[in-house]
Amino acid sequence: MDFTPWQGRDEGPGAIHTRWHHMVYEGQRQTGQEAQSMAIVGFESDEGTVRNQGRPGAADGPHKIRHALAQLAFHGANVVHDRGNVRVDGHELEAAQQRAGRVFGEVISEHRITFVLGGGHETSYATYRGLRESGALDGVGTWGVISLDTHFGLRRHPVPTAVTAFRQVHRDESETGRDFRYSVIGVSEPDNTRAQFENAHKYETAYLKDTDCCESRLAEVLRFVDEQLEPLELVHLSLDLDVLPGWVAPGVSAPATLGVPPIVVEEICKRIAASGKVAVVDIVGMNPRFDTDDRTARIAARLLNWIAITSFDRPAADAPSSAAQDRLLSERERSLGATRLSAV
Repeated sequence: MDFTPWQGRDEGPGAIHTRWHHMVYEGQRQTGQEAQSMAIVGFESDEGTVRNQGRPGAADGPHKIRHALAQLAFHGANVVHDRGNVRVDGHELEAAQQRAGRVFGEVISEHRITFVLGGGHETSYATYRGLRESGALDGVGTWGVISLDTHFGLRRHPVPTAVTAFRQVHRDESETGRDFRYSVIGVSEPDNTRAQFENAHKYETAYLKDTDCCESRLAEVLRFVDEQLEPLELVHLSLDLDVLPGWVAPGVSAPATLGVPPIVVEEICKRIAASGKVAVVDIVGMNPRFDTDDRTARIAARLLNWIAITSFDRPAADAPSSAAQDRLLSERERSLGATRLSAV
């Protein structure tokens, strides 16, 4: 993609008209604002999906999610940095995951929360490598991944794919001495063989099936989320868009026949974000080739927006006041003005 996704309508001056595209520092990093900053990075890959005999196209997902996000109203008071993408060259998935670990590690270490946009679910192993490289796990006793997905992501395969990411994380974490916990919300029983359920039990995976996640059972779902969060010092939230119903998210490799209702997914994401424990979020599975009316990109952007707002609005010593948004917007405009002048 050659053009910036960070463009959209402009309804007037000041924070009351702000949209996401107004607030993003693209390719820039503002130092001294780490406590109130978030980062967006991308992993341009569909190699893991192709290896799993899925539909290619997810490599273009990061751009489309950014463009959908750019259009949304911005109700936060924080700095947003777009730190670019890591691309898989040819079939070199493993090399790209290693490279992403170094790149994402630097980004994660410099921001309060980082969003990694995929790309297939092989993105999650790249996210984990970045988390490890960042130093965020140093000194942590118990941490975990909470994944919203129709699949467990624990499959055994000769090479890494989109459905092996969390088996790889388990393998790597077993050598560290840390207490790693893994849970999955939205598992589709018809889409997982008995072997996959046995793998889940082997790795002591806590999970809810999609049939457990209807709107009428939201309170029970949130209790499950709270139980998973309670022992964790740090959380990696992984959101595979195929957990949503196919009519909500058609732009994925394998659209769900049932899925978890979007309002339930939204409330789960808010509850996890409100814990204050989330260091990194990956949003994966976005495939623009099959995305009717940009539905999948738009729900991905909406969920990212809610996670960001909830993460920064929770009571904390470093949480900015709502009045700070005008100041941040003015700082960005001055920065962009200086960039334009230096380019002349």
